[in-house]
Amino acid sequence: MPSGSSLKCKITLEKGITKEICSDFRKTRSYVMCRAWDLVSKEKIPFRDAIRAAWEEVTRACMK
Repeated sequence: MPSGSSLKCKITLEKGITKEICSDFRKTRSYVMCRAWDLVSKEKIPFRDAIRAAWEEVTRACMK
């Protein structure tokens, strides 16, 4: 995760996918990037796959 945004990402990921994230594309994109970096660092998967997984996660959660 890029060092300048690590605290912001930590807070964002702790809150999870909220209604606010689902209704604001900029916040959605921000969550996806944070989640992707989280997946890269924890699961050691390629960034491209992490982005895809993060988008799928947000899409599923926001459809509920």
